[in-house]
Amino acid sequence: MARNGKLAATLHVVVLCMCLRGVIALDPQNITYRIGFLSPSPDSIIPTNLAIEWNSAFQVAMEVLNAENRPYTMVSTLKSSECDWQLGQQAAESLLRPTTVPPLIGAVGPACTDAAMSAGRAFVEHNYPLVSFAATSESLSNRDNFPTFFRTVFSDRHQAAAIAASVSQLKIKRLTVLTTQHYYSMNLGSEIVDAVGNLATINTFLLHRGANSTLDITELAGVLDKVGKDEFVVMAVQPIQAYEIWKAAYKLDRIRWPFWYFGTDGVTAFDPQDNSTDPNLVSALQGEIGISPHGGDLNNPACEKFYSYWKSKKYPGFPSEGKNRTRSYVPQLIDAVQTYFHIVDNLIKANLSVTKENVFQALNSSGLGTLKFEGCSGIVSFDPASGSRSVVAQVPQYDLMSLTPAYWEVKGEIMNGSLVGLQLLKPPGSEYGPNSTYMGPNPNGLSSKTKIWIIAGTFAGACVLSALVGGAVHFHRRQKHPAVRTESMRRFIDFGSFRGGESFRAPS
Repeated sequence: MARNGKLAATLHVVVLCMCLRGVIALDPQNITYRIGFLSPSPDSIIPTNLAIEWNSAFQVAMEVLNAENRPYTMVSTLKSSECDWQLGQQAAESLLRPTTVPPLIGAVGPACTDAAMSAGRAFVEHNYPLVSFAATSESLSNRDNFPTFFRTVFSDRHQAAAIAASVSQLKIKRLTVLTTQHYYSMNLGSEIVDAVGNLATINTFLLHRGANSTLDITELAGVLDKVGKDEFVVMAVQPIQAYEIWKAAYKLDRIRWPFWYFGTDGVTAFDPQDNSTDPNLVSALQGEIGISPHGGDLNNPACEKFYSYWKSKKYPGFPSEGKNRTRSYVPQLIDAVQTYFHIVDNLIKANLSVTKENVFQALNSSGLGTLKFEGCSGIVSFDPASGSRSVVAQVPQYDLMSLTPAYWEVKGEIMNGSLVGLQLLKPPGSEYGPNSTYMGPNPNGLSSKTKIWIIAGTFAGACVLSALVGGAVHFHRRQKHPAVRTESMRRFIDFGSFRGGESFRAPS
C-alpha cells in the first residue's frame, strides 16, 4: 500500500508538472520564434567595414524590437552566405535543417544577388520565406523561380532608371559600361543599357578575372585606353571590383582621363576609410560620383531608436562623429527585421498560429491583408506579383553621391526617375583644376586644355594669315602703281650706303 501510495503521489506530481508546463507553454510571454540571417563575413567580397556594419545593424534591430514589451521573443541563427552561389546554397541548407528549436519562420538576406539566387531556390524547396535587404537583380522578381523571395529594396530596373535620369540631367552623351562575370553585374549592366536607350552612345565591356586578381588588369588597361576624356565610365560592379578598377586606373593615370567614373549601388558601398584602402588613391578619387539607395539619415524619426541604441551600446560599424548617415542598405536591413516582427504581431492579434506558412501568406498579401508599415527606408510593403518593394506604397528613391575623403556625400535626389536638387559637382583629378565645377561635358569631345590650345593656335594662325594677305595686297598695288621717286631718294639710292658703294656721284 505504501509503495502504491508513493507511486500514486509520484504520478500526481508528474501530471501536475505536465499541466503546469502546458500552462507555461500557453503563456505568450514565454513563446519564442526564430528567424535566420544569411550574413556576409568581413573577409568576403563585401568590404570589411560594411560587413561589420550590417552584422551590427541586424543585432541592433533584434535587441531593440525584442525590448518593446512584446508577448514573445525572437531569436536568430546566423549563417555566412558570402556573395557566392555555392556558399549561399550551403548556408541556406544548413539554416533550414529541421532540427532547429524553436522552428524557423523565415530569414533575412543574403545581401548579394548570386547568393540570394541559390539560397532563394533552397528556401522555395522547403517552402520558407526569405527577405533580402540588398539583392537587387531583376531576375529575383520571377515568381515562377522565386515564389517565396521578397526584398525591402527596389530592383535594378529602378536603379537603372535612376542612372538614366542622371545621364539626362548631366547631359552625358557617351558612356562606357563595365561589368564583370558576376550575375548581379551582368544583369545590372543590361538594365542600364536598356534604361539609357538613345540618351547616350553606349559601349559595354565584360571584364574577366585575372591570374592573381579579381580582374584582368591588362584587359582593363586596353578598355580604358579606348575611353575618351569626355566619356563617363559606369561601373556596374561589386565594391571589391570597383576598388580593383580604381587601383589599376590610378597606376595607368586614368583617374582623370575619363570625365567621370559613375558608380552603381555596389560601388558606393566602397569605404574610403577602410584600413586596407590606399589613402593616395582615395585622394585621387575625390569627386567621383555614383548612385546609392535613399535613406540612412540618423535623424530620421522612424529609425532614431535604432541609431540611438546602436550608439549607446558602442557596437562596431556605427558612423563616426561628424557623419549623419549610415552606409548602403543599413535602413533596408533594419526594415527586413522589422518585417518579421510586424507579421508576428499581426498574427498574434488575429489569434493565428505563427508558422512559416502564415508568415509567407502575410508577406504575399494572401493572409491578413497587405503588410504596410513606416520603416527606416520609407513605407515598407511588398508587391505580390514580384516580391519586390512596392512602388505604389513608396516611390523609388535614390541619392546621387560624391566621394569625399571620409564618406559619400549626397549631391542630389532621384525620385521616380527624375534628378532633383542637384548641387555643384567637382570632377576628380587635375585635368579641370582643383576649384573647377561641372558645367556639362564638352560637346566636341575635347578637354578644356585642348580647347585652349586650339583657340590660341587659331588666333596665331589668323595673325599669320592676315600678315600674308596684307603683304600680297601691298605687292599687288606696287605692281599696278609704281612708286615715283624724288630727286633726293634717287641720290640716296645711288649713294649705295647699304651695298658698300665705291664712290659718291655728284648730281649731273
